[in-house]
Amino acid sequence: MNRLKGLACYLSGPIDFESDKGEGWRNMITPFLEKMGVKVLNPLHPSFVGADKIPEKRIRMDNLLKSNQFDELHKEMKELVHMDLRSVDLSSFIICNYDSTVHMCGTYEEIFKCSNQVKPVLLVHKKPRNELSSWMYGRFVPEYFYASWDELKDYLTAINSNPDYEFTDADKKRWLFFNN
Repeated sequence: MNRLKGLACYLSGPIDFESDKGEGWRNMITPFLEKMGVKVLNPLHPSFVGADKIPEKRIRMDNLLKSNQFDELHKEMKELVHMDLRSVDLSSFIICNYDSTVHMCGTYEEIFKCSNQVKPVLLVHKKPRNELSSWMYGRFVPEYFYASWDELKDYLTAINSNPDYEFTDADKKRWLFFNN
């Protein structure tokens, strides 16, 4: 059994204000997902034709921001926003590294867009659950909040390969799997 094979997952989380630009956790989770046959949509390494210069573009955009060249930054950033939101459209589910101590403007748009499309939004939030904004409980299924990466991996492993996995009501409403 391999329920996740052929699905796409977008990796949502802060980039601009992360010390490693969000690379570490994305590099950690990607091989795990790919081993299950999941297509990973990573905003740091876009999958679209012509998007191979993203790392250089991000450096350029940081420089434009620091030098107050906001009109030029707007032109550059529109392309990245379009690719990221299109990746959300193409995804079957999202994994979000949710850190309430880091400003993450685009992350909110991505996860709300995914939720509006009635797809699973799986949030890893390493703080106590009562430190998560109450707004998040109004928008997302609490059973999809995970305290660690291992907890998330256990859930994905079970849903992917356990023939006896009992789908919850939330699972039944949000997950769609292809007939193999």
